Amino acid sequence: MRQRFFDRYAGCCLIVHQGFPDGWLGKLVHEPGGGGHFRIDVRHPAYQGRPPREPAPVQWLVREHILPLELPLPLLVRVEGRDHLRVRHMRRHGGICQPEEVFLLYEDIEARPHALLLPEDDSFAVDWGIDVTDNAVDTPYGMF
Repeated sequence: MRQRFFDRYAGCCLIVHQGFPDGWLGKLVHEPGGGGHFRIDVRHPAYQGRPPREPAPVQWLVREHILPLELPLPLLVRVEGRDHLRVRHMRRHGGICQPEEVFLLYEDIEARPHALLLPEDDSFAVDWGIDVTDNAVDTPYGMF
């Protein structure tokens, strides 16, 4: 299943969420690259309980490996080729980050993920990164 996931999503970025505030998604798609994220809404029945059939690879990943991390949603998941995944929550300033901050998080996740998922057998091992309470973003102008 992991191989099928990488076959489809290597080099892509996922946003795992439970919905967004009104207008948030519309603003994101107008940001540079903002429409290029795969958006996975975990309110969908495929993510609630066990599916009656074999799940799609992205459903398997989210249900079995992303949601069990118990990081606050929404999550930015950067699929780094076939080597690993970087996971970072998108919570800032007491709520969801602003759409224009997603690119900054995408860049910052390289050095400051909350979790790395590393292939191990047919699954993933978790290597924890920055603390879940850390929502700062390192920019060329400093941390903010």
